[in-house]
Amino acid sequence: LAGFGLAIALTSPGSVVTVIVLLSMSSGLRRAASFICGWLLAIGVLLLLVLALQGQDFSSKHTTPSRTVSAIEVALGALLVIGSVRVYRRPQRAKGPETPPRWLDRIERTHWALCVGVGAVMLSYALSLAAGAEILKANVSTLDASVAGLVFALTSILTITAPVVVVIATPERSNEVLASWRAWILANSRSIVLIALMVIGALLVAR
Repeated sequence: LAGFGLAIALTSPGSVVTVIVLLSMSSGLRRAASFICGWLLAIGVLLLLVLALQGQDFSSKHTTPSRTVSAIEVALGALLVIGSVRVYRRPQRAKGPETPPRWLDRIERTHWALCVGVGAVMLSYALSLAAGAEILKANVSTLDASVAGLVFALTSILTITAPVVVVIATPERSNEVLASWRAWILANSRSIVLIALMVIGALLVAR
């Protein structure tokens, strides 16, 4: 589960840029914290669904629930691989410097609490569902499943909480540091995400 959480953290550069932009707005820390809360809330809802499905035997390869969960993992993995390869092979258009999406500018004119919804929407649900499937296949107690879910949630937010830590720890240098992070992420995010998704998808299918 920690591996799945790290996979989400490393394949979410768009979410990191979003947090950096939110921090530059009015009530920046509140907006960024709301974004992270929305992200964790979405994971919490998925975990509750997983806990509700417990009680069936997802651990045996010969049971219908296990075959269903394995089929879902294979489908998710194949979707990640095929989609990533197709996008990666598509030639990039020549354009100027990368910029964040325009809708982020509109967020500043809304209440900071709206960022809870933005965080929930930007969670990687394909990898989150795969993580939930792993919990079901482990066939562990509710307590163990909850701990695993907590580990998954905490590792998934490592990259999106980093900008917040920078602002709190070194406020005088935060603008310079976050600006450099933002520029690097926008310049390299496409290749990083697509290659990582190909690897993760292949591993899901292989498992």
